[in-house]
Amino acid sequence: MLKSAIVRYTIYSASLIVLSEVAYQSFRALKNCYNNWYKNHAQQGASWAVILTNELTMSCPLNHRLNPNSRSAIATLQKISIHEMKPMCSNPYCYESNVGLIEDLLNAAKYSIDVAMFMITSVQISKALARASLRGVTVRIITDTTNAFSPHSQVLYLLKFDNVSIRFNPKEDRKLFHHKFCILDSPSTIKYFLKRLNKLIAKKLEELENISSALMTGSMNFTIQGFTTNFENVLLTDQKEMIQQYSDEYQRLWELFAGSHKD
Repeated sequence: MLKSAIVRYTIYSASLIVLSEVAYQSFRALKNCYNNWYKNHAQQGASWAVILTNELTMSCPLNHRLNPNSRSAIATLQKISIHEMKPMCSNPYCYESNVGLIEDLLNAAKYSIDVAMFMITSVQISKALARASLRGVTVRIITDTTNAFSPHSQVLYLLKFDNVSIRFNPKEDRKLFHHKFCILDSPSTIKYFLKRLNKLIAKKLEELENISSALMTGSMNFTIQGFTTNFENVLLTDQKEMIQQYSDEYQRLWELFAGSHKD
């Protein structure tokens, strides 16, 4: 009887030790998983901003034109930096502030601008894209074939510039190219062009890790109506994983529509 009790206690003790060790190792594994997630996400310091347009968007531009001192000046950006974006106006929905934020980011791009846009009619944004191409930035545009050459479209204007390439979805498949996003200085795009030029070396790869990139995505086309009279939204972010997903899809679409290029 005594012997069986000792055996039971020995088994219980051994089981308790094993379970304790399992619990401890499980805790360590969970802690490591959390630390890795925190390092890759929470400490990444991703920045974001939101542009909204509504019935208040056009309530102040006339005042700005009559009184230039009614808005704050924005310093020229030396690099793409979402968190430095500050409204020029006390009205958070102001047209001039909204379009100014996007224009400043386009002006800060140094390597590439990838535009996926259903319609492009905004002269101000188109001029910013043209200026980017003139300073050596590679500008790629995918737009819907239905409205590409409509009276207000800026496609023909943009095609005048050497560093601008434009592709379209096939008209015969009757599917709208309804995307509205833009990627600035995408590492994937830069790698793609460096590979084509046989210039993808270790030093360049190291430099790519420190490039400032940005994504604009939402409901808004680059159109006059989108910036002025519609109810729209645009998310601006430099979150790397999100930019990577959009970049991968953009490159896939770029190759898919290779037969439609105008460059």
